[in-house]
Amino acid sequence: MKINYTWKHLDRSEAAENYANEKLERVTKFVQKIISCEVSFESIHGLIHSNLKLNADGTHFNAHNEDKDIYVCVDGLEDKILSQVGKHHDKKSKH
Repeated sequence: MKINYTWKHLDRSEAAENYANEKLERVTKFVQKIISCEVSFESIHGLIHSNLKLNADGTHFNAHNEDKDIYVCVDGLEDKILSQVGKHHDKKSKH
């Protein structure tokens, strides 16, 4: 899965990108076709705001999280997006 990263007011961290790649790889078991995936990190007043936009199977999914630690932000994004994608997968499989 190809993920586009955007960093605002933060230095780019390859370790954080690799961590996000590992965590978000779990999304692929719920969707067949991922069109785009964008993750943005922005520092505002000492907090890191993270946003995830996923376009898969003709549906848009969005998740937002904020914390002082970037890895906690990624974990929160993973939890939120897996919840959304899992609900979509269950709804789609019932038909």
